[in-house]
Amino acid sequence: MSTQLYVENVALERRFFSAIGFTEIAFQEVEGSETVTFAPDNKGNALLQIWDIQFIRAVSPEVAENKPSLLFTVDDIGEWHDRVEALGGFTSELETLGDKQTFNFQTPNGCFFAFMEN
Repeated sequence: MSTQLYVENVALERRFFSAIGFTEIAFQEVEGSETVTFAPDNKGNALLQIWDIQFIRAVSPEVAENKPSLLFTVDDIGEWHDRVEALGGFTSELETLGDKQTFNFQTPNGCFFAFMEN
């Protein structure tokens, strides 16, 4: 399963997700537009495919403005928090919900995501 993310600047998101430690699964050009697929770890059990929103507006305008709400579950939440926070931008503090720690963050293109420990 892959979640589609439509952004103004694919290269910026690519650098961001690489810098926080996501694994790049695939990169390709489609009709002159770049797309890249990431997974939070090398198991690839949750995929995030990033598309240029201008391309999506041209080929599938009905979905172009949809923004997913994603929660990634990870083992080393403190390490993930430190990596995301080190890049600047919005990163919440680690919080405890029930018996698990969580935090959310914003990517360079303004998309919001969250991590929760397994």
